[in-house]
Amino acid sequence: MDSTLKYDLLGPLEKKEVQDFIDFLFSKKISSHKPNSTDDYKKHLLSVSVWSKKDLKVFEENKNLFDQWQPPVW
Repeated sequence: MDSTLKYDLLGPLEKKEVQDFIDFLFSKKISSHKPNSTDDYKKHLLSVSVWSKKDLKVFEENKNLFDQWQPPVW
């Protein structure tokens, strides 16, 4: 059975759901930025963010504090 005929057999709520799903698929397609090659992917990753040693120091300090923490004994 053709998709158009199937769609015509649906009620108003089901038609709305199909339209919403189609909109979702289009928005997903538009928003996807898949790189074409490994080099493009590497360039994309490099453009996302750069962490300095100072930025990472905060995480290291918090990790050390967490490692020192003793949970209460019940």
